Amino acid sequence: MAEEVTTAGTDQDPAKEPGEAPAAPEGMSGSFVRSALVLALGAFVALMDTTIVGVALHSFSKHFGASLSDVQWVSTAYLLAMAALTPATAWAAQRFGAAASWTVSLCVFLAGSILCGAAWSIGSLIAFRALQGLGASMLFPLMRILVVQLAGPERMGRMMSLIAIPILVAPVAGPVIGGAVVQDLSWRWAFFLNVPVIGAVIVLSALCLPNSKGQLASRLDIFGLLTMSAGLAAVIFGFSRLGEGRPVTDIQVLLPLLAGMVLLVTHGVRARGRGTAGIVDFGLFRDRPFTASTTIALLNNFGLYGAVVLVPMFFQQAGGKSPLAAGAIMVAQGVGAAVAVLLVGRLIDAKSNPRALVLFGLLLVAVGLTTFAMADTASASPLLLGALLVQGIGLALTASPIMVTLYHSLPPTSVPAATTANAISQQLGGAVGTTVIALLLQHYLSSGDGVTSAFQSVFWWALAFVILTALPALLLPAGQPKRS
Repeated sequence: MAEEVTTAGTDQDPAKEPGEAPAAPEGMSGSFVRSALVLALGAFVALMDTTIVGVALHSFSKHFGASLSDVQWVSTAYLLAMAALTPATAWAAQRFGAAASWTVSLCVFLAGSILCGAAWSIGSLIAFRALQGLGASMLFPLMRILVVQLAGPERMGRMMSLIAIPILVAPVAGPVIGGAVVQDLSWRWAFFLNVPVIGAVIVLSALCLPNSKGQLASRLDIFGLLTMSAGLAAVIFGFSRLGEGRPVTDIQVLLPLLAGMVLLVTHGVRARGRGTAGIVDFGLFRDRPFTASTTIALLNNFGLYGAVVLVPMFFQQAGGKSPLAAGAIMVAQGVGAAVAVLLVGRLIDAKSNPRALVLFGLLLVAVGLTTFAMADTASASPLLLGALLVQGIGLALTASPIMVTLYHSLPPTSVPAATTANAISQQLGGAVGTTVIALLLQHYLSSGDGVTSAFQSVFWWALAFVILTALPALLLPAGQPKRS
């Protein structure tokens, strides 16, 4: 690492604490921008990998002669592996330091990518995707922990906005790049593309990111980790099977969902009985800004799925576009998000009202989804391209402020635990949101009303979820963040 320090907080001032990492000046210095870009690049590759692999699933089936149900495990194994280690993020960040844990996670992800590209059977590919998922499991919460440690309250908006770019752009860029790679090269390059970029990020992380350890006295709660990780993985698995069209009474749906809920309840009851926070500190939900931000992040997955995944499916299935052409159309949304996210960071740091920003962002997303819900054809018309642009701006206005308000009134020592709890909520929200939208689409497609009509109905549902997300947004703070 470039530097290793031990600190229990995140506000770092060398004038007051000589042993701590140096604080940034009022503006965004070159070193801080470089650090943010390194973090954003690592997250971008990991996120884009997921969308590229989604495009390549058919190629896996053709190459290995595997059934669709077997090939689906390439994605499922990745998701379950991510769920297994995410709950340990706060402990790892405090015990070893967020930067050190970030670099190790990147190394595991890199190894998984190389092995996936060299896979010789569908079984080996599934196993190596699980390894890749273990590497990705901590990347996104660690990225946010590092931003809080590096930026401080004065620059958090701009730093969070920089790392929000990959979250908003990768799902748009992935299908375009994935389609080109699978079409012109080989499915193996869906994984080999990661190698040089992740290798560079590992080197730059070691050079640019100071490693700040927390004051951790307790050992890792193994039983708590097992109950939380296994419970989370079981619930995600159950919802993934449900989303494939299996009935809720199917043993592969009902059993994991029940087992997951029992394990999660066991974790919470045990933590409360011991009087300790456990792997996940449920006491954080007593803080209103944290609870509102986490609830928005969870519910936003429903609308996000509608905006990011349902739209390209609409162009493909209702408009007859190829995956590559549909992905190219989505560039309009990526442009709107990338431009707006940089502006919103400055607004946050200028002490703008985060509640108003999120509500306005949700309004713009709602406008975009309404346009698609009323569209009679799935052609790339100026109206739909404009709706995508507006939708991208709305997603950016929603994403960045809730990353900051999460920590609004929490002490710096709670940052790792808060980030981890929020990441778990997002994983659950993603699993549930994806399943609900997929089931709705299956229902309307089977009704016989036509493909375009089916998508219109689901867009209205996605709009309803966006409106529902506005309710917790009303509880967001309107003033400046409080720092202790």
